[in-house]
Amino acid sequence: LSRNQLRHHFGPVGLVTPLYHEPFIIYDNNNDNGDFSKLTQSGNITQNFEGGENFMLDLTSSNSFSEHKKRITLREYVDYSLSTEIHPHQLSNETYYLFGQTFTAPWVELLKSYKLPPCQTCTRDLSALAFGIGAKGSGVQWHFHGPGFSETLHGRKHWVLYPPDKKPKYDPDFTPLYWMEYSYPSIDSKPWECTVHQGEMIYFPDMWHHAIVNLDPYTVFVSTFTTEHGVFN
Repeated sequence: LSRNQLRHHFGPVGLVTPLYHEPFIIYDNNNDNGDFSKLTQSGNITQNFEGGENFMLDLTSSNSFSEHKKRITLREYVDYSLSTEIHPHQLSNETYYLFGQTFTAPWVELLKSYKLPPCQTCTRDLSALAFGIGAKGSGVQWHFHGPGFSETLHGRKHWVLYPPDKKPKYDPDFTPLYWMEYSYPSIDSKPWECTVHQGEMIYFPDMWHHAIVNLDPYTVFVSTFTTEHGVFN
């Protein structure tokens, strides 16, 4: 659906609670986040932070638990994501990824320019935003959480998903690319899957299992984690 079609079907605020029960893709026919996309281009992103190229990042490992941490400058990580390709044999607990560690004041300030997805609970007080950058072949192994949206700003992201009652079999310390290469071909019950292109976003329902592989160098995205049921006057 386009954003306009979604509002036509569900009303001016978009999705209303309870949110939809299946994943779908929304494409941005109004280019709502075009300006934000320009701010986050590889040549521009360091200019958004005090310290510029020396602004420090906290990276997490790419396994299901994101349990390992690493610090690196933003410039180093941008260069890494542009020049590095993750391969299936690399362990996810030994590869690092910018995602989920973007709740500090500088990131909050940057994300004020991001226009939220079209849904009733997608408000600044009911949602948490996470900014991410990944190299080609990177991604996060199977996991699940509450509902939300993920918009691709640069590059492409391939998603695989299962409903809550169909838990996939996987090794949490192997990459999702390994799962796609070596486990996917032999399974009988294939997952839901799609590729989310630049300017598109995916809606993921509550507690759906999912894993993601970034298909291009410097893949950039914003995920909006919201709630299934908001409280309104």
